[in-house]
Amino acid sequence: MISCLSGVLFDIGSESIIIDVNGVGFEILLHQRALTGLPRPGEGLFLHTHLQVLENDFKLYGFLDKEELKLFKKLLGVSGMGAKGAMNVLAFMEPFNFYQAVASSDEKMLTRIPGIGKKSAGRIIFELREKIGEFSIPAAVDASGTSVEEVLQALETLGYGRSEVFSLIMELKQTGDLADSVEENIKRVLRIKARQMK
Repeated sequence: MISCLSGVLFDIGSESIIIDVNGVGFEILLHQRALTGLPRPGEGLFLHTHLQVLENDFKLYGFLDKEELKLFKKLLGVSGMGAKGAMNVLAFMEPFNFYQAVASSDEKMLTRIPGIGKKSAGRIIFELREKIGEFSIPAAVDASGTSVEEVLQALETLGYGRSEVFSLIMELKQTGDLADSVEENIKRVLRIKARQMK
């Protein structure tokens, strides 16, 4: 209904902001990480938005990045996860780090998020892990120019599930072992998998 807003930042509150769009002030709820990255009042601002229609209330949630909006909507689909919980997730970590935690079934990382206990973390992993393929991974590019997305797609072609190999690629990236070519990275991932199966 309202997918984005562009206007002048009028006021900043503890949980929300007001944007002046051609003389109309829109109150928009933002997560804490986004609130710290805002320009000063009086400056222009563009936000991706999600309108939540409740029985007696309308709430407009704003996101500086489209990937955050996509993750917010995915989280709303998790059993027992409301808008407040989804905003807590985004306040605590960037989407890419969240994808990594889900793909590697890292409950410990997820339980660091305020309001997410062990049971909730398990439910998030269970419901979203197999949907990791629906997430885009724009930030996952190594300094060599190698795209994690390219490696993932190649391994999917070979029959591996995205959630199955995502954490292995991230392991290579973090240790600086991500190679320049997709072919070499496939070999390295397969070697890791072979070691795990022994």
